[in-house]
This record gives sequence, structure tokens and C-alpha cells, in this order.
Amino acid sequence: MARTRLDRLVKVRERSEARAQEDLARARGGVARAAERLEATRAGARIDGRGAGAAGLWAVEEIAHARALRSVEAAEAEVAQALRRERVAQAGLASARNEAEAARRARERKLEEQRAEQERKERRALDELATLAFNRRA
Repeated sequence: MARTRLDRLVKVRERSEARAQEDLARARGGVARAAERLEATRAGARIDGRGAGAAGLWAVEEIAHARALRSVEAAEAEVAQALRRERVAQAGLASARNEAEAARRARERKLEEQRAEQERKERRALDELATLAFNRRA
């Protein structure tokens, strides 16, 4: 395959695209981990430890329950932040993919131009040889 000056650009764009894919994978993993933590904190908040006993214990349990609800809110905020990071990573991947594709198309156009130029040179050389051969016979 012929080489062009665009080969380096294509390589850089493809590396950028690969990094963007890795970033998206990390972001999706972060969303999954945040969702798991949210589910675990929700499960903990659903537990009602109040039972028959002293009213003072109920107050302590109520405080613990309020703390668990705050943990759920924090986990929900973490999930929302992870989802925002995922959307940013998706946009970054789309941009990197578009840039890489544009560089590949530009390289292909350049290669096609080189092939066409090479074919024109070969045809011109063959035409000159045919003309020389014809002139020798005459």
C-alpha cells in the first residue's frame, strides 16, 4: 500500500478513538458501580430495626434511618454524576470516531489520486512507446 502524509494523522486519530472507547468503558463501569452502591444503600434504608422496646432505642433507630436516607441521596447523586460522565464520554467517542473517519476518508482520497496519477503516467509512457514504434516502422 502506498504511503501518504496522512497516514500519521490517521494513526493519531485512531489512537484518540481507542482512548475515547476506553474512557467510555470506564465511565460505563463507573455507572454500574454507582448503581450497585445505590441499590445496596436503598436496601439498607429499607430495613426497619424498630421493634418492641424502649422509646429511646426508637429515637436512635430513627436517627440511623435518617442517616441511611442521606446515604441514599448521596448514592443517587453519585449515579447522576456517573451518568453525566458517561454522556460526556459518549460524546467524546462520537467526536473521536468522526475525526478518525474523516482522516481515513482523506487518506483514501489521496491514495486514489496517487493511483490515478500513476495510471496516467503509465498510459503516457505506453503511448510514447507506441508512437516511437509506429514512427520506426514508417
